[in-house]
Amino acid sequence: MGLSSLMIDEVTGLFKALSEPGRLTIIYKLYDAELSVTELAEQLGIEQSAVSHQLKILKNARVVTFRKEGKRRLYSLADDHIYILIEQVMSHAREKRE
Repeated sequence: MGLSSLMIDEVTGLFKALSEPGRLTIIYKLYDAELSVTELAEQLGIEQSAVSHQLKILKNARVVTFRKEGKRRLYSLADDHIYILIEQVMSHAREKRE
């Protein structure tokens, strides 16, 4: 199975987006519930601007999406693929430690 350079770029871009611990934490929070920037900032104990920055990266990587509810934007995972991928990587890491 050959990979095009475009596909390689997309895959490496996705892994780059997932490689920051704060973004992984955001993904786990969004797996449980749809949340606003304010709610994520409160749960993570960080500034809203930092959360917004991380969400922008995740949105550009098509990991998260949002919908508007009044003036709020509620973020959620774009689909379950990312969570499944992360679970697979964590399972691999656990196996390597044992």
